[in-house]
Amino acid sequence: MIKHLRGKVIGALVLGGLLFSGALCTADPPSSGSAGQFEQPPTVGIGEFLPLGKQSGNGYYLGQQVPTNGAMGRYTIIANADVFGSDAGTYQVESLELLKIRLSEIPAIAALDNVSNTAVFTKEVAASAARPVADAAQMVTHPMDTVTGLPSGIGELFDRVRLGAGEVYSTATNISESGEQRASQAAGETANITLTAFGYDQLRRQLARKLHVDPYSSDPILTKRLNHVAWVMFTAHMMVDTAISVAVPGSMLITGVQVTDDLIYQTPKADLILLVERKLRQIGLSNAEIAAFSHNTAIPLSLQVTAVRELDTLGPIQGRRAAAVAISNALTEYQARFMVTSLRMLNQWSRQTSPITSIQVRGVLMGRDQNGSTILPAPVDYVSWTPRIAGFATAPGLLGTQNRVLWVTGEMTSLAHQQITTNGWTLRQASLLSGSASESAL
Repeated sequence: MIKHLRGKVIGALVLGGLLFSGALCTADPPSSGSAGQFEQPPTVGIGEFLPLGKQSGNGYYLGQQVPTNGAMGRYTIIANADVFGSDAGTYQVESLELLKIRLSEIPAIAALDNVSNTAVFTKEVAASAARPVADAAQMVTHPMDTVTGLPSGIGELFDRVRLGAGEVYSTATNISESGEQRASQAAGETANITLTAFGYDQLRRQLARKLHVDPYSSDPILTKRLNHVAWVMFTAHMMVDTAISVAVPGSMLITGVQVTDDLIYQTPKADLILLVERKLRQIGLSNAEIAAFSHNTAIPLSLQVTAVRELDTLGPIQGRRAAAVAISNALTEYQARFMVTSLRMLNQWSRQTSPITSIQVRGVLMGRDQNGSTILPAPVDYVSWTPRIAGFATAPGLLGTQNRVLWVTGEMTSLAHQQITTNGWTLRQASLLSGSASESAL
């Protein structure tokens, strides 16, 4: 739900559509025999993706028509003023997975709005503004960056992300330094508020847990309200259970989507940064590659943790390092989620069917298992038979591979189904199981 970046949403859809067909840019064009059978990606009813009960709720309703691009859908959330206030409006979300995450955050936004409107909270807002806290403005605006040194969408990332000059904090965005150095330096430079910030960090994570949301969500509406309420609660010494006394609806996420877990809620942000860095170093990434991964604003910290967990579970197999580098190059969050979910699917295959012995990066991530099968995990929404999908499915480099399995978690047109199987793919259409795909401790 990034209203002020709405102009970038369409571009993200196009780029994300290329993710499933990333290798298509170099794949041979499909044979002329199938050229006349291509189809226009359809516009599909929202009922194909979500049950009626999830299509509307307190504070929102969904657009009934979903344009697709051959692999993914573009969904519309209409947010009303009763819950969203000045943030009310129409938002477009790319991919069903990210849509489910955004919908799961709306009850939390409503709960935070209710807290902010109570008489007790209003009184504390005025009082907190008068309390003498060193560098309070910086704490409220960038409370986590102050201590951990992790940038939150600030500066430039290989010229791909530009959010304006004058907002670059040199310590927090020095990609030549390790996470440990950044955390240490940022904490040292703000020693007078370090303990305060860590206390605020802990309360903010507790509040996120109570609300069933990711404390590192990329949703700016949720983040703004979570920061505000947590800061007032912290300065007023309010307990989370006191502020949120009414039960907040649990996550609306549907099977197959995991936002966060106890590790995210219980671990300080600086420690999570160091955990990610340590795991990436064990996988074999260089300092520059680790910095690119950890500084990529398309990969929220919680998703970084999930990514290294999935990579760790796969073990020291061939291609694991290349997979980590590919994730670090994601241009959008839903591209990053696509690849991390693909890793999760490979881990599920490894546990339930045959151990994965290697990974190939061909725009998408493909696994090779102990039985000699090639598995292409495709956490897509709706596949149609477009030139790009055809170019991938009929690429000579893949057609020569025996035992090819395409694992699709979404739907597909009958023509796509026919053409994919005709070209020698074993098609597996099945949802990803609920729960974490990896059980190893980090």
